[in-house]
Order: sequence, then structure tokens, then C-alpha cells
Amino acid sequence: MKFTATEAWTATITEVATTKAAAGRVDWVELSAYSGGAGEFTLTMTLQPNLTGQSREAEIRIVCGDTTIVIVIEQKGTTQDGTLQKMIRKVIYEYTDNEDEYKSSNEYKSYEFKYNSLGRIAECVRKNGPDASEANLKYTETIAFDYTIANEIRIQNRRIYHDGTSSDGEIEKSTVMLNEQGFATRITFPVDYVGFEYNADNRLSKIDNTNTKDDYDKFWITLGYTDGLLTKTVYHENYHEDEVWEYTVDELYPNRYANDKLNIDPNGFLLDIDDDYQMLYIMRLFGNGSKCYLEKIDYEMDSEGRPESIYTTPNETVHENYTYIKYTETVHPVVYAFDNNGYVTTMSWNEPFKKIRVDYDVIVGNTLKRPGYPEYGYEYTTTNERETEVETNKNIIKYSFIYNK
Repeated sequence: MKFTATEAWTATITEVATTKAAAGRVDWVELSAYSGGAGEFTLTMTLQPNLTGQSREAEIRIVCGDTTIVIVIEQKGTTQDGTLQKMIRKVIYEYTDNEDEYKSSNEYKSYEFKYNSLGRIAECVRKNGPDASEANLKYTETIAFDYTIANEIRIQNRRIYHDGTSSDGEIEKSTVMLNEQGFATRITFPVDYVGFEYNADNRLSKIDNTNTKDDYDKFWITLGYTDGLLTKTVYHENYHEDEVWEYTVDELYPNRYANDKLNIDPNGFLLDIDDDYQMLYIMRLFGNGSKCYLEKIDYEMDSEGRPESIYTTPNETVHENYTYIKYTETVHPVVYAFDNNGYVTTMSWNEPFKKIRVDYDVIVGNTLKRPGYPEYGYEYTTTNERETEVETNKNIIKYSFIYNK
């Protein structure tokens, strides 16, 4: 940079907030001089490599008497191997329900991310429906993120239903407070808030949802790590026993897929986190996160029991049957696929099940369940129950990751 000063001058550098509100000395850009007298000067600027994967900006301000020159520098982020980081454009979730021949429980979600000029997520548009058809969408949800105020993010959430059952345009607002490292410490809603705490490694250690008026709604979650890998969560709730989720490193991370490529955290889709702040985990606002991608998901589904029937004819024997689903596993391996540069393209898992047919006989007595009310039917017993396996199948869950070009 060349300039001619007519009198004494000074130069200062301040960082423009990107992923966090920064303060103090900027250590990634330096000038050959920061002050001088009158005369002609050439300033040399030196930049340190930006291996954070995020873009960053700094403002150089040169003041000479009543004249001020402002120069803004933007440095694109690269990954540790020196390549430019790909940015997620869209994530697609597909649930294929093979239990139901009509596929009535199929589900499709998409998360489309839009970025501001500094590379931060400015908006996420979520769509939900039974499939990818726009005509079949249940709702479209737009989440907007405003970084204008230092150390906080203001969020506006607007959901539009496509079936006409809810009014359009209602906006939910919340505010996320950030610490000096740019990690979320609290999300505040109109009537309550949820707090977040971190361990010495800046990894999320506690989700505190005890700041509600109703004791029955209070809960908190503690998270434990082994060598930087999430291996334990404990769900604590008033008036209930703790729910513990705990596995060894080898069980959860057999391949040790490093969680350091994407600008979002895929683990946020796998963990059982409240919708109110799941997006904060996905956006990597909950600290450093687990070092690797989770390769197991713990999900237990209940099977339906025998249907209740009413028998209004006394002293008869009726043959009945029903079909139920028996899940054969509760912990499912998560399978990842990557492109040639090591970026995740899909993560998926299966939910294997057996379809069981139950046949049995119903022996109806002559005693009413409720004397005087024959519409409630007669007392009965069951006998000759037998089960037959009629089908073995699996539900399929898949997340697909699409990147900006």
C-alpha cells in the first residue's frame, strides 16, 4: 500500500466479526509499520494462513489529520490440507417406511442453507412432507439468523403449513448469547431460556432446561467425552429416573471418521436434541463437538400390542388375528459415504424388523363388562394363541449432503 502523508499518521487493524464477535489485537494480519511522519510510505501487509475453513475479515484504518482511509481485507478459509472448504448447500433426510404397504409413514425433510457475505449461515429453509414433491409438502419453515449485535444471534422462525390447518405467518423469536469463543451459552425464548455449559476442552457438557415455571417440564442433559469423543449422555428429569446412553469409543467410532471437514456438524442430526436448539449444534455453535462422526444410533421403537375388541354376543367363540412389528435391533450402525476429497455425501442406517401374525381364539362369556350397558360387551378370555413370522424387512433412513459448487 502506497500513500503520501502530509503530517503524522497512525494505522490500526480491527477484526470484523465473522463466526464470533472478536476484540483485541488481530494476530493473523500484520503491517510493516503502524505510524510515521510526513512523507511517502509503502506499507507491506503480511497474512497468516487461514486454516479454519471459515472466511475472516479485518479492517485497516489509516488516520492522517482529518483524513481517514479504511481498507477491508477478506481472507478465504481453507482446511488443514490447504484446500478451500466446501459449504453445505442442502441436506436431505429420507425415511422409507417398509412396515406399511401404503407408505403412509414415509417422511422427507430438506434443509437448505443460505450464507451471508462472511460465510455465516444467514438462513435455513426446512421443508417437510411424505416425499420430495412440492405438492405434498406439509410445511415450509424459514429460520433466519441475524448477527448484527456483538456476542449474540437473533433468530426468527416462520413456519407455513400447506394444508390450511394453521395460520400462516406466525413468527417465533429467540436470542442466542455467545461467549468469547463464539459458543452459545443461552438461548432465550419469550417465556424461558435454556443454558449451555462447556468443559475445559470447550466441548458441550450440559444442556440446562430447568428455567421453566412447571417442575414437570424441567430437565437437564450432561455429556461426557473420552479423548474428545462423545461417549455418554445422561438425561435427568424431575420425578423420573435418569436415562443413560453410554458406549465405548470402539463401539461408537470404529472407523474414527474425523469431524473436521464440513462447516456444519452431521452429528447434530443423529443426537436426540430438542428442535428448539438442534440447529445450534448443526451450526457448530456448541463448542468443538465430538472429534469424529458417530457411527451408531440408539433408537428403540415400541411394537403395538393386541387390539381391544368389544363382543356383544354372549357364549360364542370367535377366531381373531392381528399383525405387529417386532424390531430386532435397537442400536443401528451408521454407514457413511465420502467423495474423493473426504467430504460426506451420505449417512444412512437401517431399522430391521419382523412382521408377526398372531392368531388366537376368543371365548365370550355371558357376563356384561358393565351391567346395564350391553354396548360395552361381555367379558371374554383368549386361548390357542400362536405366532407366525410372515415377513422380514427393514426401514431405511438416509441423509444426503449437497455442496455449493
